[in-house]
Amino acid sequence: MPAGATRLEAFISSRGIKPAHLARESRYSRQHLVRIRMGRVHPLSSGVARIVAACRRLSGEDIGASDLFDLGE
Repeated sequence: MPAGATRLEAFISSRGIKPAHLARESRYSRQHLVRIRMGRVHPLSSGVARIVAACRRLSGEDIGASDLFDLGE
């Protein structure tokens, strides 16, 4: 993972997922999704679920929230 990149940013970058597609699939505005991707804001649990579901659809992978977010492990 590049220095300073969030797990979400690293995931979408490594899979070639376009941020605009993720925004549409997760029902977030592109501007708000940028803030989440950069770690400036943290989504509520319902938002995490929406982003995980969108990443599953776009990547075709069975991933979990901990693959995309630091859940304080």
